[in-house]
Amino acid sequence: MVKMQAAGMASRRRGGTAVFADMIADMIAGALRRALRGVALVVALAAASAAAAGDLTGGYFGIGESQGMRVVIEQGRAEADPLGAFIDSNGVEASFGGGWVNGAIEAVLAFPKRAVFIRVTEAPMGLVLLALPIGDDAKPIAAQSRHMVFVRDGTGAPILPPLYQPEPERADRVVDPDVFLASYAFWSPDGVSRGFGAIGARYRTMIRLHPMAHADILWALCRAEGRLASTQRGEALRGQGADCDAILSAVERLQRTGRFDDWKSAARAEADDLMAAVQCARGYIVKESVCGPASRRTAAAAVSMGTVGGVLARFD
Repeated sequence: MVKMQAAGMASRRRGGTAVFADMIADMIAGALRRALRGVALVVALAAASAAAAGDLTGGYFGIGESQGMRVVIEQGRAEADPLGAFIDSNGVEASFGGGWVNGAIEAVLAFPKRAVFIRVTEAPMGLVLLALPIGDDAKPIAAQSRHMVFVRDGTGAPILPPLYQPEPERADRVVDPDVFLASYAFWSPDGVSRGFGAIGARYRTMIRLHPMAHADILWALCRAEGRLASTQRGEALRGQGADCDAILSAVERLQRTGRFDDWKSAARAEADDLMAAVQCARGYIVKESVCGPASRRTAAAAVSMGTVGGVLARFD
């Protein structure tokens, strides 16, 4: 059992909700809060978000760039202050306490040489962790921020797709649409929002023609925060016969009843079909044996006029 020492990390609560961001502001004179506007992983479930976050208690192992690292959460239920530890790839351990903010754990890791702010967000197979080092001047070092993916112990380690790339840190970079389709399931909601906005309008339209993949992406967009995500939701939900409340409620029910894997499998299958159409459209694949069927599937999808509302009805 990992020994937890969270002295000085107790959160303060206002109106029954942890407001650990206040503690961060006190510690570093507001500098961290300003920097986090650009890089934080904020899961916007609002009001009842903490209750919807689920129980994060357990052990998690890192994959991809986080291989060799671990996160152990001894108390991960939203109704109480979190308690856990982060172990880096060298075996150095830092305990954390912190609090709940918009459905995510926020805390500070006190490593021997440097403090690191973390935001821990629930993901389909485990956690996404934002690590933001704090410099000697008590200011965040945004250029050194990292997004790391952790999978719950006992879950088979997922094989990252060959085209996988870490989520974009900024909204002003270009993201290849095939990279987006291969990677978005491993990104935070804010990362999905930044990536979705960076693939180009043509490919967002192609995604809209595939309602299962579109619904899965909207599940992330509905949990993202900020003006960009709000604008994207308005566009992506138009004519879909569903809103964010319906999508979030449906996925929460599927997770609770053990059917979430069916949702993700269906979304992955449709995203794979869409991937072929995207790569043919970009000229990356020119084989008629691939592009002919992909073109016909896309045409059929356009004629069928499927909607996210129809997807939710199928999973009701």
